[in-house]
Amino acid sequence: MSETLNLDLNYYEHPRGTGIREADCRRSILHWQLPVEQVALVCVDVWSEHYIQTHVDRTTKITLERIVPVQEAFRQMGALVVHGPSPDCARKYPEWLEEEVDERQRPEGDWPPADFRGKAGEYAGFARPHTERTEEFDRIIRDRRIVPEAAPRGDDRVVANGEALHRLLRRRGVLFLFYMGFAANMCVPFRDYGMRAMKDRGYEVVLLEDCTTAIEVEDTADDLLLSQACKIDAALTIGYTLQSADLLTACSEV
Repeated sequence: MSETLNLDLNYYEHPRGTGIREADCRRSILHWQLPVEQVALVCVDVWSEHYIQTHVDRTTKITLERIVPVQEAFRQMGALVVHGPSPDCARKYPEWLEEEVDERQRPEGDWPPADFRGKAGEYAGFARPHTERTEEFDRIIRDRRIVPEAAPRGDDRVVANGEALHRLLRRRGVLFLFYMGFAANMCVPFRDYGMRAMKDRGYEVVLLEDCTTAIEVEDTADDLLLSQACKIDAALTIGYTLQSADLLTACSEV
């Protein structure tokens, strides 16, 4: 038995030259051997409820069929499993690490002005219009939790911000992060514990392509075009991608 994960990761190669075509940025494969003690699974916003019904129908199926087996495989091989379900949700779990300090947070009086960032006062006219919030919308935001089958177990940890995740990974000696959860075009890449922020901190990140989906819109919902674009973008501009079945195979060989 091996103490390493043997994986073939997807990425898009950028040719170094002039006069090339966009079609020359081709999908490529990179083989990695990763020590188990240096990997972690990061589960972003695997919520039991959502105000967009079609989205939660899709995410629940993905969670039960794809996310839960990967979580269990990581636990079985003794790798770190981390849950990042948003700050308000994280505090509902006893596994929450109470490390709220984010050293990159804007200091008071930083630019742009607070009123501009909040679209208040003289900048209120620049706020994006929103429909009125319903009572059920507010209840979902207040009461949502992690899907029970995918909730923290055993030695799992729960974080509310990127600084807490960074400190946990530093203590554990983790360098490689496997991401799954929702949504592929919002929280997974853009939370402060999401793919882009942790890539900026120096970690290598891998998105499990079939363990995520985007929030689609009128123009993309039929073909899930945003979901597909986000997976391509992850392999093009952030890190790498992988199918959960390939990861599970690698885990079974550890």
